[in-house]
Amino acid sequence: MNEDKIIWMLNRLDDDRAEKEIDKLMEGVDFDMESIKRKAVQKLARHNKKSRLRKCLTYAAAVCACFVCVNVVYADEISQAIKLFFNKTPVYSTMVDGKAYYLPERLKLDDQTTVDSFMVASDRMEMELTSDLSEEAIYSIKVVPKNNSGVEYTSGGNSMEGDNKYFLLLLNDKEKNYNFIPAKEYNLLLGGKTFTIALEEAKSLDGTQKLTESAPNANKIDLVTVGASSIERDGKLAVQLIASFKDQDMKLEAFGESKNKISRLTMENLGKNRLTSTGTGLKVGDIYATDEKGSNYKLEKPQDAKTMPITTFVTEAPQGTSLAVNLPALQACYQKKVDSLSINIPKNGMETLNREVDLIAQKAVVQSVERLSPTSARLTFKLNTGNQEFVKTKSFKVYNSDVKKIDSEFNGDTAIMTLEFNKQIDAADLEVSWPNFEINGNWTINLK
Repeated sequence: MNEDKIIWMLNRLDDDRAEKEIDKLMEGVDFDMESIKRKAVQKLARHNKKSRLRKCLTYAAAVCACFVCVNVVYADEISQAIKLFFNKTPVYSTMVDGKAYYLPERLKLDDQTTVDSFMVASDRMEMELTSDLSEEAIYSIKVVPKNNSGVEYTSGGNSMEGDNKYFLLLLNDKEKNYNFIPAKEYNLLLGGKTFTIALEEAKSLDGTQKLTESAPNANKIDLVTVGASSIERDGKLAVQLIASFKDQDMKLEAFGESKNKISRLTMENLGKNRLTSTGTGLKVGDIYATDEKGSNYKLEKPQDAKTMPITTFVTEAPQGTSLAVNLPALQACYQKKVDSLSINIPKNGMETLNREVDLIAQKAVVQSVERLSPTSARLTFKLNTGNQEFVKTKSFKVYNSDVKKIDSEFNGDTAIMTLEFNKQIDAADLEVSWPNFEINGNWTINLK
């Protein structure tokens, strides 16, 4: 029953009958009567100003109280932390910011290719394919919005997930970035053919859902607010984890604590604006939830999970169980340039620099540069020099158009980068980008 129906009902009941009906509705409901009455007065005043209806204001206020926690009309009754979750959109097994569109079921394009999943949001376009076509044909795919033929999205990252199974991360080809305008229909240009793909809009979180923010005993971190909701998935009790970052440019990579103590990253310049990078894969530890009896339940990745990062997890807990999720950390990154660094490379030996690098969520200091050969040098960084005590830098990239290859190793508070140039140089302007962090929040989220 919505508010208009409540008002319609009150208009047609005498006072005694209204009071009895509302008493039934309000059994066991706790509410702030003054706050709700004030809202009810404002609501009812817009519908009817007759004196008889004014007599029912107290009853109307009570009925409206039923909707305080489930209706965004009364969003000021909901904590500011919870409001941060309202722009989040669950799609497949993950969650994105703002509007998103997705393919609700597998789409067979022809006898050679099937689209297993497709999703697009303002900063992400991802596709999973099963195809007999060549790798060259798959990676040459073009995606064009039906309502805007001047925009073209091409493969900006890819991986093979098994025999003839591909994961594609699309790129805005004109701007060379990950900015997208979500749309409902696209043309896929693949293997010399053009196919049409129609998507559905994913529903965003709002006040009608049971959302819970983390308990106040977490480490003091102002970069992110963490919460969760309890949902049903494939007949099992599932947990939907939510991370809302203060800076919208910061993106979630994974929930959980990193199992990698040392991270290695290699980047090569293939020419013609083509870069390739390989590195230590992100592995995180298990996340657990505890019930009221102290029994632990592991948060498992769904068997049919699509896209990353995983934010929806299933458990073996019985339906209706009240769980407390224990989340030690999460992984996050900035998918953009964050700073620049100009260095002079000595002709021989090592030179001390002590130059600060701003990674936004943390800081680092490039301590020294060492000449290794006429076309190579080594940089040594001290990491985590900022004031965010619970934020640890896991990796970042540096780039220069004269760089041929960069090998990086991140270990605790130290990073060492070996740079190979395509010619002999004595100075370099380096672009610092894509820093990855572990945020150790030690969050507890009590789902009831």
